Amino acid sequence: METQTNHARYEKTIKHLDKAIELKPDFAIAYNNRGLVYCDKGEIDRAIEDFNKAIEFKQNYAEAYSNRGGAYRMKGDHDRAIADCNRAIRLKPDYAEPYNNRGAAYRNKGEVDRAIADYNKAIEIKPDLAAAYYNRGIALYEIGNLDLAIADYTKAVALKPVLARAYCNRGNAYNRKGDYNRAVEDFNKAIELKSDLTEAYYNRGEARLNLGEWENAKSDLIVAKEQEMDIVTAFNNEYASVSDFEQKNNVKLPDDIAAMLTA
Repeated sequence: METQTNHARYEKTIKHLDKAIELKPDFAIAYNNRGLVYCDKGEIDRAIEDFNKAIEFKQNYAEAYSNRGGAYRMKGDHDRAIADCNRAIRLKPDYAEPYNNRGAAYRNKGEVDRAIADYNKAIEIKPDLAAAYYNRGIALYEIGNLDLAIADYTKAVALKPVLARAYCNRGNAYNRKGDYNRAVEDFNKAIELKSDLTEAYYNRGEARLNLGEWENAKSDLIVAKEQEMDIVTAFNNEYASVSDFEQKNNVKLPDDIAAMLTA
C-alpha cells in the first residue's frame, strides 16, 4: 500500500525527472530512473515504457535491461525477465543486480537451484546487496533449509534495517521451527516498519495461537481480516482443518477463534 508520504516523495521525484526529460529528450538515465520510481509505485507498464526509452537512447545500457527484467518479473513474464537479465549480464558481467533479478525469475518458475546459483553470484560480486540475501532466504525457506534462510534474512536486515518483509519472513522461519517467541519479535518489528503488512499480522496471530495468547492472537487475525486478507484460505493452505492444526501443534483452540478460521 502506498502511503501519503511515499506518494508525495514519488510525485516530487517524477516531476523532477519529467523536467530533466523535457530539457533533454534523449536523456536515457532520466528515463531509467523514472522507470524505477514507477516500479516502486507499482505502475509496472509505465516503468517498462521508460526502460524501453532508456534502451532506445542508450542501446548498451545494462542497468536499464536489468531493471526492465525486474519489471517483467513483477508482471509475471519470467521468460522476458530472464532474457533481459541475460542481456544485462553479457553487457556487464560484473554487475550483481541482473543476477539477483534473474534469480527471482527462476525461483518464480520453480527453478530454485538455478535461482540460488544466481543469488550466490550476485553476493559474490556485491557482498552488501541486501536484496540478494533476502531473495536467497526465500529460496532456502522454500526447500526447507530454515537455518540458512534465517541466516540470510539476518544478513539482509543487518545491511538494510528497514526491510520489513525480511523480518516477516524470518518470523515465518522461526514459526516453522517452533520458536514462537522469536517469531513474534520479528513480526512485531515487521509491523513497526510497515503497519499495513497484512501477512505479518496473520502470521503473528498464528504464532500467538501456538503460545496460547488467545486474545492477542484473535486481535491479530481480526486486523488481517480487516486489511482484506482471506484468513480462512490462508489457514486452509497450511492445515486441512482446525483439528489438523490442533493435532500438529498440540493446542486446543477456543471456539470463537476456531469459528474465525472456518467461517
